[in-house]
Amino acid sequence: MDLLSVKTPMELNEDKFLHLQNVIKIKRDMLINKQKKIKQLVKQNHFLNDIKNDYIRFNNYTIKQKQDQITALELLKKYIHDLTVSGNLSDNNLKDALYEQNKIKKELRSIKLGLDRLMNETNEMDTNLLHHL
Repeated sequence: MDLLSVKTPMELNEDKFLHLQNVIKIKRDMLINKQKKIKQLVKQNHFLNDIKNDYIRFNNYTIKQKQDQITALELLKKYIHDLTVSGNLSDNNLKDALYEQNKIKKELRSIKLGLDRLMNETNEMDTNLLHHL
């Protein structure tokens, strides 16, 4: 064993100190990187939250429009029904009224199916979002 290769206690302590400094630097860099990632995730989360809120507003607006359409068509259907029952229509007008009433019924069914589909999709999306949280 060469005497020059043997380290003094002071040199051993200095090696340990340098090693600890290196470990601290590595851990500090790791924490800084994690902090950057967390900041990025928070920004993405805010962005996704804004998108979700926009979707909810649009969805509510669409549902309200469909409900208003249903109300208007129901009133029109009732009005045509009242005309046909009153007996104040000629045969041709009565046929036209019944034809229009059937068209309104079909349109009502279509709107109601669309509304049901929209509500189901919204419920599925809400359920999926809850599972991902």
